[in-house]
Amino acid sequence: MRRLLGFFIGCLPLWALAQPTTDPQPAFLDKRDELTVALAEPARIQELEGAVRVTINDQPVRVVEIKPGAKAEIPLPPNAVTLPGSIQKALGGNEWAPNDPVTQMNEVRPGVFEFVAAFPAGDWEYKVARGGNWTQNWGRDFVPGGPNIRLSVANAGTIVKFVVDFNTNTVKDSINHPGEVVAPKEVPPVGLGRPDADLLGSVRVLLAAPLDDQQLTEEIRVRIGGNEARRVYLRDVLNDPAFQYTKTDLGSVATSRETTFKVWSPVARSATVLLYRTGRPTPFRRVPMRRGTGGVWYASQTGNLHATEYQYEFESYGRKRVATDIYGRASNALSTRSVVVDLSRTQPPGWPTRLAFTGAQTDAVIYELHVRDYTIQAASGVPASLRGKYLGLLHSSSPRQGLNHLVNLGVTHVHLLPIHDFNPAHSQGYNWGYETTQFNVLEEQYSQSPNDAIRRIREFKTMVAGMHKARLGVVLDVVYNHSVPSEGQQSAFWETVPFFYFRTNDRGDVLNESGVGNALADERPMVRKFIRDSLVYWTREYRVDGFRFDLLGMHEPESVADWTKAIRAVNPNAIIYGEPWTGGGPLRFGKGAQRGMGLAVFNDNFRGAWRGALDEKGPGWAMGGGDRSGIVRGMMGSPEFANHPTETLNYVSAHDNLSFGDRVAMELVSPEMQEYAVKFAHAGVLLSQGVPFIEGGIEIGRTKGGNNNSYNAGDPVNQYDWVRAEDYWQRNAYFTRLIALRRAHPVFRLRTKAEVDRLVKEIPADQLPPQTVGFRLDGAGARDTWKDVIVLFHAGMKGQRVTLPEGKWNVGLDEEVMPRGRVRQEEGEMEMRPLTAYVLYR
Repeated sequence: MRRLLGFFIGCLPLWALAQPTTDPQPAFLDKRDELTVALAEPARIQELEGAVRVTINDQPVRVVEIKPGAKAEIPLPPNAVTLPGSIQKALGGNEWAPNDPVTQMNEVRPGVFEFVAAFPAGDWEYKVARGGNWTQNWGRDFVPGGPNIRLSVANAGTIVKFVVDFNTNTVKDSINHPGEVVAPKEVPPVGLGRPDADLLGSVRVLLAAPLDDQQLTEEIRVRIGGNEARRVYLRDVLNDPAFQYTKTDLGSVATSRETTFKVWSPVARSATVLLYRTGRPTPFRRVPMRRGTGGVWYASQTGNLHATEYQYEFESYGRKRVATDIYGRASNALSTRSVVVDLSRTQPPGWPTRLAFTGAQTDAVIYELHVRDYTIQAASGVPASLRGKYLGLLHSSSPRQGLNHLVNLGVTHVHLLPIHDFNPAHSQGYNWGYETTQFNVLEEQYSQSPNDAIRRIREFKTMVAGMHKARLGVVLDVVYNHSVPSEGQQSAFWETVPFFYFRTNDRGDVLNESGVGNALADERPMVRKFIRDSLVYWTREYRVDGFRFDLLGMHEPESVADWTKAIRAVNPNAIIYGEPWTGGGPLRFGKGAQRGMGLAVFNDNFRGAWRGALDEKGPGWAMGGGDRSGIVRGMMGSPEFANHPTETLNYVSAHDNLSFGDRVAMELVSPEMQEYAVKFAHAGVLLSQGVPFIEGGIEIGRTKGGNNNSYNAGDPVNQYDWVRAEDYWQRNAYFTRLIALRRAHPVFRLRTKAEVDRLVKEIPADQLPPQTVGFRLDGAGARDTWKDVIVLFHAGMKGQRVTLPEGKWNVGLDEEVMPRGRVRQEEGEMEMRPLTAYVLYR
């Protein structure tokens, strides 16, 4: 995920800009008997005794105790370097706080910073940050925004030394790098020392008795000393079972007899449905809603209101708020109003379709594309009216274009970059769409009729039906980790239940863990439910075949397990995978967290072994560099973090970073060697145990001209070049036969670690030429027609001869892939070409 946050103030009606977003310095009720209050000025706990007053409708509520909250934030120098993470909490500070000096480092020489502290026993994590915020942060291997660095401390009181060197771009510590960093023997003061370490930035206010449901709907205020009384917002108290609605009927539902509306807003004192005629500025009807159980408001209207626009109006926290329906299934083009949909009237002919895929995850071959990129070029052969549209994906003017290209290539699933409704400010221009506004609504710019909310749904279903008819599954790229806009009156999440759907700190600041504005708080049951309901809706109603989770690392493991189970209850063969990293904030779901859950994660270990550096020079195995250990682990299903091959997604490139062709061109000058490298790397992807994933277009020579973050670069950079493709059909033929080889032979698609351990054996390095990795596969044990299989990956820049095991061997794959019906045999010694994979069998 690489993109910048955009805002769309210009698209909003004037009422949305009329009032400030929130009260200054809000306070929060996080338990029925506990408030979280940020202090206007740092203070010590003893200074607050007797100074805190809480009222409900101006009537006093007894306070029994004041407890410390977060430490006070002490301003840091502009270029201060800190180590934010759970290690800060271990040292008595605020965890994951880049502006907390508890882990501020000392600059010991230009560009080199050190920090030493004694730690309690436990497993901790950290990153490097500069400037007191997340704008500049580095993770493991000094990757910008990269994975958290783990620190396992076996014994309490262990002294750990950290060294960050901006000259060499390295971060090391004495536990993970014991031979390079040596900790001192004596315990120094913690970091630079914390002046006034007992100063607090917030407190917890304990009440004498829990508040009841009625009290929670009243005006709650808190005052500290002579400061102005602050409004108290319900936040984590809404995790109470009393506010957990379990039914799946939220949103608007239209039938032949009536239309119902249900919305969860336990903080609202009143709620109203505003009904609009299309394009009219004022509602033609206001429908009062009634409060039900679990914080839900409901209303109904006689008759089918199909295609009627609507909004909700809430009265909460002293003002009226107008919002779209976060559960809405359609909206107008500007995303300012939801639209009622009778889903039975959106079905195309032949709906529902039969699902296209019934195998295991390792039986899939996933092909990533962007709806617009694939068909927008005139040379795509797609009629002008369908270019860049959902329906354009079904058009084929020749066997080498459009849907025919995907079918003939042999992939099983098409992974679509985000098609959920996203930031309206970008709907008139190019954007990848990683900034979702409405999660149950389709993006309008890919429809032939962007202003027709109903036709948009029918077109997408038609596209899915066409893919299924061609035996292709559809995987949606979903961005449930954050939403655009971030907060305030432009956000339906914020206006429906202020402060609840997003992660916030004690001051109420939205936490920018995604790197693009905010983070949805899926640890809260009703946020987790919203995402679950959305995933099930897309699986059941649109019959999509799987999901790719953007920044999966931001989500709680309990949430991921919950969603995976819910998806598989509808489609047991769904393909599910995600990115086990974040946009800079704390890592909640890293590589290994997926073990036993039934989903895969992107394997950056595999990517790095074959690709090398992401966007800089530094060759991987595919370009004659790297080391054999990463190739071996990848071939064996990456047991270092996966229980089974079904849990690792093997790839060398995706939409992020340089396209693989551009990356190879940085390392290799010769076009011939570049071609070898591209084929070689993808032989690694398709022959290794795991779930193979291909960057769309690489098979036909796709380039982005060296642009490593083309999220808004437009068609000239991102479009598939079907003219250029004519020069790459030999490469395409290689990919086609390689995919067919994988799909035809189960020995390359093993599902369990036990199978891999039993059937795949590494050939000892001393039996192979330099820069060669080899494996012997027991095809008979996998019930494969190829009973005995050898796989060789030769990363040398020159040809080498290899001695084969005794007997004659059929060549199933070399630099070209053997055509059907033609068999070449090798015996004794075989010549291997540079950067080439070989499969031999008998």
